[in-house]
Amino acid sequence: MPGWERILTEEQIWNLVSYVKSLSPRFGSETVDPIGTPPQTPASVERGKEVYKAARCFMCHGEAGRGDGGIAVTLNFQWGIPYAARDLTRGWTFKGGNEPQDVYLRITGGLNGTPMGLYKDLLTDEERWDLAHYVASLDREPSETSEDFVVVATHVNGDLPDFPDAAMWAAARPAVVPLAGQVILDPPLRWWTPTVGTVTVRAIWNGTEIAFLLEWNDPTGPEDSFADSAQIQFAVLEASKPYLLFGDQKNPVRIWQWQTGDELEEWTASGLDNVETHFASFRAGSGWSQGRWQVVFRRALQGEPDFEPGEFIATLFSIRDGANGELGDVRAISTWLYTTVEPPRSIRSWLLALVYVLGTILGELWVLSRLGP
Repeated sequence: MPGWERILTEEQIWNLVSYVKSLSPRFGSETVDPIGTPPQTPASVERGKEVYKAARCFMCHGEAGRGDGGIAVTLNFQWGIPYAARDLTRGWTFKGGNEPQDVYLRITGGLNGTPMGLYKDLLTDEERWDLAHYVASLDREPSETSEDFVVVATHVNGDLPDFPDAAMWAAARPAVVPLAGQVILDPPLRWWTPTVGTVTVRAIWNGTEIAFLLEWNDPTGPEDSFADSAQIQFAVLEASKPYLLFGDQKNPVRIWQWQTGDELEEWTASGLDNVETHFASFRAGSGWSQGRWQVVFRRALQGEPDFEPGEFIATLFSIRDGANGELGDVRAISTWLYTTVEPPRSIRSWLLALVYVLGTILGELWVLSRLGP
């Protein structure tokens, strides 16, 4: 169903709406009119948060709205097909729009064929608007169309953390990396419906080690049919951009893989048929909470790839969700990005700036003294 905004005039669109509504008597008896939308305010969002708890919305959508509610895995469409509760942090995926008035309509009338029932007779109109404002406020995940092309490893002092809850990660700039289903290999391994649409990447280094923090939404977490996993793939040769899957003969890659249970694997590859297994040179720590994985990869700087300030190393990320039947090369992958490390901060630049400022002030004072009273 494409958009018609640029094809039909506004008048034609409304005429078409009127005709479609004439095809079913339900439009006359079940119409909900959202005219008079109250403004979204901090107070309405806070009230909506309480409604979210009281109405037990978290049982399907999860405490943080990521679709990880306890009963979500037991639900089905009316045709018996397994139903996944909507991840409310990814508003662009909402059926019918993600503006408060759109959410209000879904809450009021429900979604036919799904476990999402109508709340018109269960909540007051004010409560439904407050709940709509709260749900709209959860829409914090960027659309999969946004993209960062460079992951910058921030220079920090001290030992790097093994786990994602360390305060040191706050110093790193997050890069939001879009993912898409792997469709390079022939069927049955082509994959059109991956669970994960974006992974947020942070990186830090201290001169001797580098660490990456990967975060992504996964409503089922570690209790999956197959193991969840995350990969980071690096180009071995500087200024090269290898083939997306396992590189090629002229452009080898180094691959780090973490999977559920902190099991680690590492390979060097120069094509699908030329893969060499290595003892994992990196460490990893992970955690899953409220529908979100956080995984740390940490490694000393020796070996491949060799991270140096000023270098840009082609880097690719991929994620597997075992509960979605993702196994082997059935996964979500990114395109090639680049990783670079930030030069260590030096006190010399601050001293030079101070010298320049003091020199300017002294120069102006000298000029004023020469001009006299």
